[in-house]
Amino acid sequence: MRGFAVYAIANMKMFFRDRGAVFWSFVFPILFMGLLGLGFGRAGTIEFDMAVIDEDDTAWSGGLWQALDNESLPFAVTNYTVEADARAALEAGDLDLVVVIPRGFAAFMENQTAPDGDRDRTLALPILWGADPQGNTLVAVGVAERVVDAFFQATASGPDALRVAPEPVNSRSLDYIDYLAPGILAMSVMQTGVFGLTFFIVTAREKRILKRLQATPIGAAMLLAGRIIPALVVVLIQSALLLLVATLVFGVQIVGSVLAVSVLVLFGALVFICLGFMVSSVAKSIDSAETLMNVATMPMFFLGDVFIPVSGLPVEVQYIANAMPLTYFARGLREVMLRGADLGSIGVELGVLAVFGVITFGLAVKLFRWE
Repeated sequence: MRGFAVYAIANMKMFFRDRGAVFWSFVFPILFMGLLGLGFGRAGTIEFDMAVIDEDDTAWSGGLWQALDNESLPFAVTNYTVEADARAALEAGDLDLVVVIPRGFAAFMENQTAPDGDRDRTLALPILWGADPQGNTLVAVGVAERVVDAFFQATASGPDALRVAPEPVNSRSLDYIDYLAPGILAMSVMQTGVFGLTFFIVTAREKRILKRLQATPIGAAMLLAGRIIPALVVVLIQSALLLLVATLVFGVQIVGSVLAVSVLVLFGALVFICLGFMVSSVAKSIDSAETLMNVATMPMFFLGDVFIPVSGLPVEVQYIANAMPLTYFARGLREVMLRGADLGSIGVELGVLAVFGVITFGLAVKLFRWE
């Protein structure tokens, strides 16, 4: 046991003496987050997620629905039938605003358009919106209000009797930096796990260090464990620095518990360390290791839910993205950090990562070569 501790400490010292490894593990992720955060972190919202609840279900309410779902408007309209579900989605940040078309809407419009109608009647359409200190959602409310006014003026004659009644709902407004921070954290953990272990084992194999270790009682399991512990320490330091920058510089709020984030980070690190172990078991040289690492990680940079939501990708590409471990790791981090989910609520993500880790570890052990 004492020999294992000495070996693990020696690995830790070797890491911190490697300036390149320190730069790519600590400095580069912070610079990367800073540049993207400054460039895009607080950019204005381009599209608003709107839900329409049609309680009237008539031709008149359908007409208003079509007016709100116009392609020229910055709305992505979805259908909700239960107001409580729409409120829950609004509070969770999945929706920006909810328009409710109440029962009696058709009767009101027919009265307004009839020659002998009662022009004194008015109707208010509830619009629920998420509290947004930057005012983005209020812009969406204003656009919806103008659409409602234009609809009434185009169909009825007489004074305006159709109005909106905005109602703020306690929710969080998420900007791009809020989405980006968990993704960069996931990407950095992946990079440290895969690149760190792969380079160490392949370099040690080329320098015949592994061959000399084979003659000792250390064994392959202790060799891997001696690298895992320093890697996990590095990942925790790296994650703490990134989260400090995200919260102190860019105002990202971590809703979930720090303990849950830490457990998920350690879990993800183990999974990607296993991936690095598998790559190092297959690679025959440093050059081939670099190629294999790029093949394994580069698609996840772009399709792993780091910069672009998987839901925004073409359907065919979504199948590929949903087969990547980084997608589930980044998704789990967002659920914990931004939605306040506990570890039990992300069981699917943890399960997929666990299966991936077991498969890659099994393949790595089977393919491992000392020389």
